[in-house]
Amino acid sequence: MKQELHTQEQYKNEKVLLLPNLITEKESKELILYLKKHSHLKTIGDGSDYTAINILHIHTQWVRDIFNRLSFDVIGEIYKNTGERVYPEMSALNEWDIGGVQEPHTDELSDVDLRNDNVKKDGLSREWTVILYINGHESFQGGETYFPDEGPSGEIITPVLGTGVVFRGVDLKHGVYPVRRGARYTISQWFTADRDRIITDSRTRDLSLDHVTLRRSET
Repeated sequence: MKQELHTQEQYKNEKVLLLPNLITEKESKELILYLKKHSHLKTIGDGSDYTAINILHIHTQWVRDIFNRLSFDVIGEIYKNTGERVYPEMSALNEWDIGGVQEPHTDELSDVDLRNDNVKKDGLSREWTVILYINGHESFQGGETYFPDEGPSGEIITPVLGTGVVFRGVDLKHGVYPVRRGARYTISQWFTADRDRIITDSRTRDLSLDHVTLRRSET
């Protein structure tokens, strides 16, 4: 049974934090417009699930300010709820077109880590996952985030504009149901306990660089 979730108090699964009102409706519209105007910056995804702009390729400061504010909000909530100290490892601005879907999976290493042979594989690059809905079911259908192993029939979260879904992606299997109408827009962020993997505030106009290769070029 799908649950329409507007406040964190309505949701009692202790493994998943719901953080409402992380962005305003005005910011949502501006982020979607920015993504549409800067589709040439997309370097993530092949469209089978989503396409995205890496934060490293975003030079517009007001967009970066929203990402940074979200990072601070999430880091504070994770520490308050678990006592864990975490650091941002990767961030992206995403568009999920009709048909975009993800099967249940966990997050341990990014695709970038797996492509770079000299990145250490003996540890995790990311432990925590954040999905911030830039729009909700007022403008698209489908695209619910779900956790198949939670409860007798799994947990399903209906996208609500401005709500962030925070969970230990390394432990908790999660997926996205197919987008059936309209486009689903999100910010995704991943956090790590490994200080050596912290994403810097650097930015680049070289679209061939990612958060691993840029970090390497700076050392």
